[in-house]
Amino acid sequence: LLSCVSMEQAEVQRRLLGLSARCGSTKLKTAIYEVFSAGGKRLRPALCLLVNRTLRASDEGQLREKQTGYVQERTSNEVYTLSVAIEIIHTASLLHDDILDDADTRRQRKTVHRAFGPDVAVLGGDFLFAHASGLIESLEDDEVTRLVSLVIEQFGHGELSQSDKKFNDSVTLVDYMRKSFYKTASLLAAACRASAVLSGPPREVCDVMYTYGFYLGVAFQIADDILDFSGTDEELGKPAFQDLRDGLLTAPVILCLEGNEELDLAPAPCADELRVLIRRRFQQEGDLERAANLVREGGGVEKAYLLADKMANKALEALLLAAPVD
Repeated sequence: LLSCVSMEQAEVQRRLLGLSARCGSTKLKTAIYEVFSAGGKRLRPALCLLVNRTLRASDEGQLREKQTGYVQERTSNEVYTLSVAIEIIHTASLLHDDILDDADTRRQRKTVHRAFGPDVAVLGGDFLFAHASGLIESLEDDEVTRLVSLVIEQFGHGELSQSDKKFNDSVTLVDYMRKSFYKTASLLAAACRASAVLSGPPREVCDVMYTYGFYLGVAFQIADDILDFSGTDEELGKPAFQDLRDGLLTAPVILCLEGNEELDLAPAPCADELRVLIRRRFQQEGDLERAANLVREGGGVEKAYLLADKMANKALEALLLAAPVD
């Protein structure tokens, strides 16, 4: 699917790499360049580009061009700007998250605060947020500006919510879903809706694209959390079980502890033992490994996949409303 926008993605990457030239500090310039040259899925700009392409291919989009003379070149530049800004915001949040998590690596490289110091990471994140805000403002669209501003606010809510519930074995799936929205899905939802707004379909279609991004973002976060139990250090770009070690209880753990009525899932037989390990914060030798094994043996990974599939199907349902298949 991403091959549909591979040329556009290359242009987004070119603009991201060029951002380092705007840095006055040599150290910051090097850090910013290394961050954007480290690779990554670039899912968020891809969504902006794909939503724009999908909606402009619709009858409504073609009709709007004929009526307004709103030509392809102008729209493309606006969506490029949005795509770059969204990815910059995501990257800025990672720089700050890595400091809060005291992370050593990301994508098989040292984190910015480890390689260049916490001052560069903090100021680098601030610089990126500020630059992205300027890009969004240049679009001169009040709705897009409000959408993106709200996401940055929600990042803070998500981080505080997450830190408040570390090693809390009473955390619910609702708590987890709310945190996942604040930290991940909010940006994907905003990216999809903002791209739709710039593409010009009716408001109802913009609403549906926001719903699509929301459910896709939650599914993406669940899948990412599953990797903490099923992926290797190389695949993760960080040590396995890192979230569990830090006391962050994600979908596989929560579903083992409490199950889920909507998915017809009962708590795992090992739930009580798992709670004991969480409550003592894995302080005894072997606790962390035992907890990870209990999650896997209790079907936490499989249960989380069921939840991710449910969210992905809801995303697909929304997408079909916006762009029905003949």
